[in-house]
Amino acid sequence: MDIGALIAGLPSNIFLILMVMAGIAIFLVIIIFLIKYLMETAPFAYVNARVRSMESRLLDEQKFNELIESAGMSEFIGFLEDTDYGEYIKDSSDMMSVEKALNTHLAHVYGALANMSPEKSRKILKLFEKKFDVQNIKILLRTKYIGLGAEDTSKLIIPLGTIPESKLRELCETKTVEEVISGLEGTEYSKILSDEIAIYEQTKKLGAFELSLDKYILENLWKSVGIEGTIDDIFKEFVGAIIDVENLKIILKGKAGGLPSETVLSYVLDAGYEIAPWKLKELADAESIEGVISSLEGTKYGSIISSKLEEYEKVNSVFIFENALDKYISEVGKKLSLRQPFGVGPILGLITSKEQEIKRLKIITKGKIEGLTSSQIRELLNA
Repeated sequence: MDIGALIAGLPSNIFLILMVMAGIAIFLVIIIFLIKYLMETAPFAYVNARVRSMESRLLDEQKFNELIESAGMSEFIGFLEDTDYGEYIKDSSDMMSVEKALNTHLAHVYGALANMSPEKSRKILKLFEKKFDVQNIKILLRTKYIGLGAEDTSKLIIPLGTIPESKLRELCETKTVEEVISGLEGTEYSKILSDEIAIYEQTKKLGAFELSLDKYILENLWKSVGIEGTIDDIFKEFVGAIIDVENLKIILKGKAGGLPSETVLSYVLDAGYEIAPWKLKELADAESIEGVISSLEGTKYGSIISSKLEEYEKVNSVFIFENALDKYISEVGKKLSLRQPFGVGPILGLITSKEQEIKRLKIITKGKIEGLTSSQIRELLNA
């Protein structure tokens, strides 16, 4: 007997009861779904209102055109006076002071987002803030490497992150790379740097320190997003894309610099979102940039990098690839923002938009200081 005949054979009152029960079950499922959705998104109502206000103040193309066409640094800074960058950049005059102003603004954006966000997303955003710890340590290592004094070093430091400002001032007073590392004893960065001292003593280059610090931040981000839940899943996709991109940058730099695959792999994070560990090894083993591109064929990253190969061959700089990959991360953030407009999505969208905006401002600043024409600056922005 088929289902239709069975139902038709039921007494009308029993059939009615079954229909009502089915309706109640469906209603309860919908209610449970709505309650779960509201519980996940309600904590973001206030923060997303703030985020959209911050988004409305992002620079539009008209403002960027003004900045590109500005007649030198003073006019460039003047055009930024009525923007969110005004209070940060007003006393700037050279590349270093402008970069510090832009980085300080970005650090404040991360801090503001972390402080206003719900607990789960706050933990992950606080890890993003540690980028400024790493940036400060890199500045300290670089300045001491070239013998810069305490006063000049302090002008570059951003007094934000988890390292206390008093400790940063103390580190500015150091004289050598080794003293910086010794001064960081007791912090979470001490062992990472100490493990690379032997390589530094052998090569007299800072690359090992910097790559290890970058890897440490990515490892912590990856651990943090390895939590079940809607909010964490979207963060996982975002952080996963960042890890893929940063791994590719390291591999491309390694190939361009002729580094052995073992060295490259030691600084690559053995995790990713779309690029599996076995694929990372295959990419590191490639003999050239062209070999990396060939191994990436069929992936989204393959098309991104291969489209820039001709430009790379002209200028012989992996910056071309890095810029394209950074733009991809910006697109990922925007897509996730649209996918989860009432949850954590807008926060990710703002982060990537702000990072890309500041990168463009740094390129324009560099162009102005080097005396490039407007068309040359546009070429750099579109690279």
